[in-house]
Amino acid sequence: MIGARRVTRLLGTAALACAAACGGSAAPQSAAGSGIPAERSSGANYVETGAAATYRAHCDAPTLIAHRGETGDDRNLPENTWQAEVAAATEGATYLNMDVRWTSDGVPVALHDATVNRTTSETRPKTPITDLTAQQYVALDARGYATDTTAGRIVPSVHPDTLAEALAKIAPTGKPIVLQMEADPYRAAEAGRAGVTPRQDFAKLAQVIRSSGYASRVTVAGWSLADLRAFHAVAPNVALAYLFETIGTKSFPTAQQLLAAGAHILYVDFRGVTAPGVASWHAAALKVWAWTPADRVQWQRLRTDGVDAIATNWATFYLRWAPVPCSADSSE
Repeated sequence: MIGARRVTRLLGTAALACAAACGGSAAPQSAAGSGIPAERSSGANYVETGAAATYRAHCDAPTLIAHRGETGDDRNLPENTWQAEVAAATEGATYLNMDVRWTSDGVPVALHDATVNRTTSETRPKTPITDLTAQQYVALDARGYATDTTAGRIVPSVHPDTLAEALAKIAPTGKPIVLQMEADPYRAAEAGRAGVTPRQDFAKLAQVIRSSGYASRVTVAGWSLADLRAFHAVAPNVALAYLFETIGTKSFPTAQQLLAAGAHILYVDFRGVTAPGVASWHAAALKVWAWTPADRVQWQRLRTDGVDAIATNWATFYLRWAPVPCSADSSE
């Protein structure tokens, strides 16, 4: 059950390709029975290609991270809401995942984009979250997930969350959660929050995590070593992961740099993963997580490469391929 706020099921697929910032590969569509892999789109429906359908369930598959909650699988739940996260927990995801940004009054909220228009009912175009207080943000209605570039329908019964509100609802599931700092507090002044120091943002995030009573099950992920070092200074007991986008980037940071920043997890887009790289990072005592492959062909490659966890929008379909717990007759 998702709770008192019922979520409207929204149907249909979208035709726009997923932007690189959404985590890479989009959801596959297939021409049923044709044997011909169909075009990919980032719509909310999951239909496997013929190639993907040939991969049977694996008990030794990487751990599942439900990317922004249960946003895909034809449910179109509003991303980064507690309803989506609880749904993913109920379906069997091992890790949950939410994005974090800060409002104009310094409150951490669950949001991926720098603007709120794709995911909420806000009508002013290109409205930055840094133009809204937390109270203004949570008063908006949420939109169901359509794609990472287009907005779904408004769901009046669901509202965006502050991080504190979301964690209070999610904590009873007992599921560990990955909190991704999508904003860079060191650029706060450029984003319209002059006078707010990065340390204040990191301290507020740490305070919310501590107050949730959930700190031992939280991993904070960041896109820069400076952010990780600064957050580690105010919350040394919270696990850290380093987010890495391989497109347009020539080299990975060294294991020594990651460990010095307090990170023990390399959280990399799946296109940059190789088996030798995984072996090297494992040898340096780093775990390797991959985001966000969309089908069994990609999941199988990452399993072969040896990654520890996979973040995907297609949790229910992943769990058909990687059942948890594994049944006695699951294929290896």
